[in-house]
Amino acid sequence: MAPPINSRVAAAISGLFGRSDGADCRLVFVRDPAPRPGEPACDGSAGGSGGPSQKQVLGEPVPAHSFVLRFASDKLAAQLEWAAEIAGAGGSACPSEKARASGAAATSAAPQKQLPEVQLMLGGEEELPAARAAIQFAYTGRVQAGVSVREALQVRRQAAYLQMEGCAAACLEAVKEALVHEGSAGPAAAAGSSNALEDTAACSGGNTPVLELYGCAALWPEPAEDAAFAALLADAKRRLVAHFGDALAVLNSPERYEQMVALPAVGLEALLESDDFGTDSESSVVLLLAEWMAANYATTDQALRRRLCGPLRWMHCSRAYLSGVLPELAARHQRSPASAAGWFPVSSADARCMRSYSRASEPVRQAMDEGRAPWRPPAGMSMMPAGWLNRRPRRHCLPAEGRPFEFGASLTEIEQSFAVFESGRVEDLEPRVPRSRLGDCVVAQGFAWQPYLRWGPGGATAGVFIRPREPAALAATAASSGGGGAAAEGGLAGWAFADHPRMRLSVHGADGHEAWSGQFGRRRGPAFVLMRSSVGWREALELPKVAINQQPSNGAGSSSSSSSSKVAACWAPYLQGGTRLAGSVVLPPPAYRAPAARERV
Repeated sequence: MAPPINSRVAAAISGLFGRSDGADCRLVFVRDPAPRPGEPACDGSAGGSGGPSQKQVLGEPVPAHSFVLRFASDKLAAQLEWAAEIAGAGGSACPSEKARASGAAATSAAPQKQLPEVQLMLGGEEELPAARAAIQFAYTGRVQAGVSVREALQVRRQAAYLQMEGCAAACLEAVKEALVHEGSAGPAAAAGSSNALEDTAACSGGNTPVLELYGCAALWPEPAEDAAFAALLADAKRRLVAHFGDALAVLNSPERYEQMVALPAVGLEALLESDDFGTDSESSVVLLLAEWMAANYATTDQALRRRLCGPLRWMHCSRAYLSGVLPELAARHQRSPASAAGWFPVSSADARCMRSYSRASEPVRQAMDEGRAPWRPPAGMSMMPAGWLNRRPRRHCLPAEGRPFEFGASLTEIEQSFAVFESGRVEDLEPRVPRSRLGDCVVAQGFAWQPYLRWGPGGATAGVFIRPREPAALAATAASSGGGGAAAEGGLAGWAFADHPRMRLSVHGADGHEAWSGQFGRRRGPAFVLMRSSVGWREALELPKVAINQQPSNGAGSSSSSSSSKVAACWAPYLQGGTRLAGSVVLPPPAYRAPAARERV
C-alpha cells in the first residue's frame, strides 16, 4: 500500500521546522499576564488587548510555514487568518515586536518587510520546550523519541491548548510505552517473595515511569473528559500497586517508604482502594496512611482526609487497633479536629460502633446491616464509609515460607552492650536490622517489633526476646495535640497492647548455620503483648562453661580490655568469623483457622 504522502515531500516538510527557508510567518511566545493555576495559558493572538507593556516575550521567535500549521492546528489556522487580515489592512508591527525593538533599531536603515506574527501565550519559560515540541509535531507527526513521562504530558498539555490534532494521542502513547517498557522484573516481582527487601536495588534506581506519572498529577487531563487518558490511568493504577506490592514492603523498605510518602494523594488513594495491595493485616494499611499523613498533612484539607480514610477496611484490623488505636484516634479528633493530631475523622461513638460490629458474628452483622431488632445498629453507622465495613480482605502478602528479616551485631557492639562484665548486671543487646527502614525493628501488624538479646555477663545462658514499639507516625501526630491524656504524652496509653504476629526468631552459630530458633504462633506465646513489655525465651542460647570460665591469656591489659576479652570468649560459639553475631526474624503467614460456628439470630 502506497504511503498517504510522497515520502520525499514528507521528509522535506519535517525538515522545515525552525528554518526560515520558505517561512511566511513566525511564532512568538509571550507570557500570559494572568495564567490560570494548573491550566495552560489562555488564548492569545497578534496584537492582543493587553498592550505592549503586558507582553513579555519568551525565548526566540520560531520561523513557521502557514501551509503546515493551518492544517495541523485549528487554533493556529484561526490566528494565521487573523494575522493575514491585519497585515492586509496595513497594520503595524505587533506589540511584542515593538517591545523588543530598541531605540537604535527604530532609527536604523530602511525597514524590512515583517512576516505576519502569531503570538502564543505561555505560563512561563519552563513551558517553552513543550510548546516547541508541540509545534514540531505539526511538521513531523511524531513525538520525539525518548521523552520522559513528564515531558510527554507537558507536550500533551500544549497540544491541547493549540488544538494540535493527533499530538495529544501521540503523547499518551509515549507515556503508555514508557509504562510497558518499565518491565515486570522489578519491585512487583519481588513483592510476594520470601525476602521482603531483596528488591531494594530495583527500587532505588530512581524514579520509575509509573512514579513519574503520579508525581506530575498536576499535568493530568480530567479523566472524565478524556477516555484515552482514563484507560491509561486505569492501567497505571495496577502498575503502581504492583510496584509497591504490599504494606509490609513499604513500611520496612527505606526506598519504598520514601517513594510512598512522596506520592500525591491520588497515588496513595490508588493503593488504599486496591484489593491487590497486599498486607499482613489491615492494621498495617492504617499505619501506612498515618505515615503518609504525618509527612503530608499540610497539603490536605478535611474533604481530602475523609476521602483517604474511606477505603480503610477496619473490619479486618487487629484487636489492638480496634480497641486501642481507633479510640485514641477518635479522642484526638474530638479534642483537636483541625490539627494534625485529629487527622482521622471519626467520633468516639463511631469507634465504639465499629469495634462492636467487627466482633459480632456474621449472622449478627447481617442483622445489624438489615436493621433487625435486637441488633439494630446505632444511627451513626449508616454514615460510615462503605470501606470501613468492607468484608473482603486484601491480598495476604506473606508467602508460605515466610518473609525473613536478618539482624546482626558486631563484636564491638556486643562488647559495648555487655561492657560491665564483673558486675554481673543484666544488659540488653539491640542488634541492627540493616535493611529495614527503622534500623532495629521490623514492622508487622501495624506495630514495630524490636528483637534483642539479654544476658548477665558470666551467665550460662542468654535470652532472646522481642518487644513492640509504638509507630513513630502515631506518636508524631499525638505530639501535636493540645489535649491531655495519652496524646499529651506523645503516644498511646500505657496499657495499650499489640496483637503478637506469628513470628520465628533464630540465632546463627559461628559456622553460619542456625544454632537456635523459637516460634510464636498458635501453640506458643501470648496472643498479645503490652506495649511496655516483651516476650521471649530467658534461656535460649547456651554459653559453654569452658567459654565462661576462660581467662584472657594476657593479664597485663586494662580492666576494660579484660572484660571485652571475656565477652568475646563467652559469645565465641555464635560469632561468625569471630567478629559478628547474626540471626533473623521470619514472619510466616497466618495459621489456618476454622470458620466460626454460626450463631443463632
